Amino acid sequence: MSDQATHNVDDPQPIVTLPPLPVLNSEAPVSPRTGEPPRPALVVAALVTLLLGSASVAVTYALHWWAAANPGNYASSARLIQWVEPEPGKWLALTLEGVLAIVAAIAAGACGVAGVQAWQGHSWSRWAGVVALVLAGGVTALFDWTGLIAVGLALVGTIMLFLAPVTRFFKAFVSFRAVGRSPYRRPERIFYGRLPRYR
Repeated sequence: MSDQATHNVDDPQPIVTLPPLPVLNSEAPVSPRTGEPPRPALVVAALVTLLLGSASVAVTYALHWWAAANPGNYASSARLIQWVEPEPGKWLALTLEGVLAIVAAIAAGACGVAGVQAWQGHSWSRWAGVVALVLAGGVTALFDWTGLIAVGLALVGTIMLFLAPVTRFFKAFVSFRAVGRSPYRRPERIFYGRLPRYR
């Protein structure tokens, strides 16, 4: 008689299962000091570098302004002035000065926004860094070679934002923001002086 013939159909058979999966902790680790995901050194370095890039744009504009204040140096104070050759003090010269001021303000602001938003954990700050790099190049093209300092700083800061530790930091901030934080609740009643239970 074979083994199959002697096997009782009513005998319970054990169900083979896989071991349970470990419970995944989706919450990002937070710093006890800030209550936010810890910032790697690269984020701090990128913030400082991009803020220095913003400051160097301001210095480039200040050097142009200093040269433009002297009528003898006005014609060579910026590349845009050299290309257009406006007469000092006329409406075209004033318009070009406004254009240069706007370009410098936008470029400096873009560098600052990229650095600060990276510090806040927003991954779109990478593309803001790319925009800041392009605008810093525009400052170099319109002003002078001193704008290359801003280009170099914006380039270094933007490259830092694309490195792996910063990517992990951005992902940690996404998980951190996904967890619902209880908003501030205004108390129903505010007592001034001693609390009623101590009276």
